[in-house]
Amino acid sequence: LALVVLITGGMLLGADWVGKQLRRKNLAFTEDGVQKVTAANLRISEEVMRKYGEFSVEDAAEDIARELTYVLPRKHSYNYAALRQNPQVRGVAVQDIVAPNGTAGYTDLVDIHGVSVLHPNHQVEGKNFSLWEKEFPEMWNLVKSSFTRPKVTGYYTFLDRDNRKRQKFMALVRVSGTPFIVVAAVNIDQYFRPAQKQIKEAAVSVKTQANQAMRRFAAEMDWKAKFAGLVIGITVAFIGLLFGFFFATNLTRPLRRLQKGVKELGAGNFAVAVPEKGAREVVDLAHAFNDLGDQLTDYIAKRDFIRDTFGRYVTREVVQRLLESEEALALGGETRDVTILMSDLRGFTALTADMTPEGIIALLNRYLEKMIAILVDYRAVIDEIQGDGILAFFGAPEALPDHPAQAVACAVAMQAAMDEINAANAAEGLPHLEMGIGVSSGAVVVGNIGSELRTKYSVVGSPVNFTSRIEGMATAGQVLIGAHTYDKVQDLVETGEILNVRMKGIPGTVSLYDVHGIGAPFNLKLKERREALVALPEQMPVHLDRIRDKVVIATLAKAWLTHLSETGALTLFEGELAEWEDVRLHLLDADGQQLPGRIYGKVTALGPSTDGLHQATVRFTSVGPEIHQRIHELIGQA
Repeated sequence: LALVVLITGGMLLGADWVGKQLRRKNLAFTEDGVQKVTAANLRISEEVMRKYGEFSVEDAAEDIARELTYVLPRKHSYNYAALRQNPQVRGVAVQDIVAPNGTAGYTDLVDIHGVSVLHPNHQVEGKNFSLWEKEFPEMWNLVKSSFTRPKVTGYYTFLDRDNRKRQKFMALVRVSGTPFIVVAAVNIDQYFRPAQKQIKEAAVSVKTQANQAMRRFAAEMDWKAKFAGLVIGITVAFIGLLFGFFFATNLTRPLRRLQKGVKELGAGNFAVAVPEKGAREVVDLAHAFNDLGDQLTDYIAKRDFIRDTFGRYVTREVVQRLLESEEALALGGETRDVTILMSDLRGFTALTADMTPEGIIALLNRYLEKMIAILVDYRAVIDEIQGDGILAFFGAPEALPDHPAQAVACAVAMQAAMDEINAANAAEGLPHLEMGIGVSSGAVVVGNIGSELRTKYSVVGSPVNFTSRIEGMATAGQVLIGAHTYDKVQDLVETGEILNVRMKGIPGTVSLYDVHGIGAPFNLKLKERREALVALPEQMPVHLDRIRDKVVIATLAKAWLTHLSETGALTLFEGELAEWEDVRLHLLDADGQQLPGRIYGKVTALGPSTDGLHQATVRFTSVGPEIHQRIHELIGQA
């Protein structure tokens, strides 16, 4: 009996020693795993929040620079003392930058020579930042770089009140049209310190709870093992030893999975997930880890969505509005005053009749690529592209106070770019293209139109149809604008003749203005065209087709050109014509055979009849490339 008692006691003591060793190693491994997970979370939170802080600072600097373009007067020189006394300018330029943990920095204003114009610390105002070049060389290099670049960002090191090295992030953005630069500077670690503090506190709490749980669990198992050992001796001791190994494995396996998951997350696999099994505290830790992965995956998905879907959206304003509010995706609209632009290639169908589909696509892509780039540069929203025709508008969704001027300047830039496009076409043996543009302003309904399956951000209203009518009146190489647009830009534009025309569905006559150029700040000008009618040395025979709804309804075989210009002609004819009727002209050679090419136009006036012949003034809307050179020759001969 004594021997059995000694053997049983020895086994119990051995089991107790083994249990203590297992508990000690398990606790050490648990602490190590929690520390590694916490360190990984700290790194991830610092990187994510650092990027968030940088974006917030850059965005704040850009917003203030944009707002200052409206607040600051446009001058050649500025009175800095007056600017410092202006509460509106100071209120915009000098602001606190708030982080999740409170105020992290501020914004101020300097000029392109480094002189502080506005600063939260009034003692700094009027001083040049070069004074601190030796003390903060990194900061001065950032300021100096902003003198010649529209936007500069970077870090520099400084000492805080406790004489510790810290980092500040600076974003410097040029205020367009002025000699000023908005400076935004923050202590970047203000963004990630709160998150790190919470992660550390959570890690300590989880580790403490895990230690307590394991100690309670181990003590309970130890008492049961001793009780069982008194009953069944060595057998229970052996079973207890096996259970100890099972207990250790049950704790370490989930932590090893977490450790492996942290490595995969650090390698960029944001979709990694670990099983939520084991002790409650370990389950909580695994659940928090999986939530972090889901949040990062959601962030990546949104980033890819923006890149792939909105990357082709027309303007940054539309993208920002759609992303900031779910209500921006709702169907419906609002009444806004906008300026509409329509363009169309003249005679494109006839030009491409003998071309291959590949050639047509290559021709269109070159033309559209250039036109779309110009439209985006002038902050247009491209509503629709139908073949070679473009419909765009200015002034929505974000307000654009000078949208009439923007639209007219854009139209002039588009016409001016046709020379570059045609030069490239000529080098590849592709046809010469000519374009007409119409511009008009007015109140329209703008918003999301369609259904839940497919939605389009578009404009609806009579000004759209009116712009289409203007575009139809424009000849090749011409920009025509309506009276409402002209009233808003008349001090900027240079115009030619004023057309008083009749349009279908519009009573009376309508005044249209032929734009030749636009002044500052755009300073664009079109090539001069010869619009004055020149008398031909001798009358030139033509066939004149009357067109209604794009269908030829009659042909006047006896017609002659007596006067000619690049944009119109004076004709004599036998038969009937009506004012504002669409016509098509075929030039004839000496034998009465039709020359290649066609001229499309509108009858703008009917003159008196003499000797059975009637007189009509025709304004060209489209001139075929085959006879474009012939017209120049005829005008030159005259």
